[in-house]
Amino acid sequence: MAVTAYVLIRCEGGMPEEVVRRLRQKGHVKRASTVFGDYDAIARVEIDELPSSFSVLTLERVIFDEVQRIKGVLSTNTHIVTSSD
Repeated sequence: MAVTAYVLIRCEGGMPEEVVRRLRQKGHVKRASTVFGDYDAIARVEIDELPSSFSVLTLERVIFDEVQRIKGVLSTNTHIVTSSD
């Protein structure tokens, strides 16, 4: 089963557009946008179909290695999708 998550991202001042540009270059990031509110950016992350426990572990690796290491990212808040249309 595939795993999809929305990642809310807080960025350093003046960095949201650059963070989103870099997010869009990541293979697991299907969509990324800057937003107003408590967070500066949001990304939709999808992990290919794998057994569910491995998908969640893969998601964790993607968030830590691909999202949080982008210059300008201060923190993330990940929400795993549990149902979809």
